[in-house]
Amino acid sequence: MHLIPKTIAEIFPRAEIEPKPRKLRQAWLKDVGYDEAPWYHERMGLLELTDFLEVAGPHLDYVKICTPQVLYHPSEWVTRKIELYKSHGIEPYLDHGYFKKAWRSGVVEDAIVAGAKLGFRVIEFMNTFGDVTETQWKAWRQLALDHGMKIIYEHHPESGWHDDATTVPSLAENIISGAVPFLEHGAFTLMIDHEEIEIQGENAKVELGKVIEALGAENIIFEITSPKEAPMLWLDNLTAYFEMLGPDINVSNVMPSQAMYVEPLRAGDRPGPLITNRY
Repeated sequence: MHLIPKTIAEIFPRAEIEPKPRKLRQAWLKDVGYDEAPWYHERMGLLELTDFLEVAGPHLDYVKICTPQVLYHPSEWVTRKIELYKSHGIEPYLDHGYFKKAWRSGVVEDAIVAGAKLGFRVIEFMNTFGDVTETQWKAWRQLALDHGMKIIYEHHPESGWHDDATTVPSLAENIISGAVPFLEHGAFTLMIDHEEIEIQGENAKVELGKVIEALGAENIIFEITSPKEAPMLWLDNLTAYFEMLGPDINVSNVMPSQAMYVEPLRAGDRPGPLITNRY
């Protein structure tokens, strides 16, 4: 018997990935460089990154370059990493830790300009629970825009900003009211921190559904938990998010080893016991 040769994709059909730029079904990567041992075992240097992006590049839209790289790695190396991501259609961004450190040091303006000079075109701001006035926020947003940067607004529980604050869930109205000034002035997305989703508990579908209804799913991204906090919770997060909020939602904080799982999980595939029983 002579069979007509078929490709793997013909034998095992899979959904086509929508080309970039896309509004929905985005996956955002977390790049920790060589930092944060012993929590992370994935080291993302330039050689590893080049190989990784040949496989995962089409699946990824933005990447968080974690702050220790920006502060302590050679600037020329960071710039090369930024350009490598951009060559694959992936936009690097400065995460909220960069802003938080700059705020605590009283150097936000200088930090925005320095980040832009390094090659970043996206910066993440976060809610500060009244510690920053709206007048000051307008000035900082405008400074970022004037230096060619787009803006992410991240909503954290108050404990993410004030270390001694009680962790309590936010009402949808509070999340929306915090995001609107940013979305009306340069921000292209609202990021909802995984801690907010966790503490919402049974109310998550209702409260986050209200946020989606008000702002549109294309303007929101949902963060999953880092392995350093719970090694396999990312898998539970993705499964729960897609089942609760729909498979097309945007997700962030994806580690390199998780990147190729996102699309199959959207499609309803579930990994076998080898990974689900890992921890």
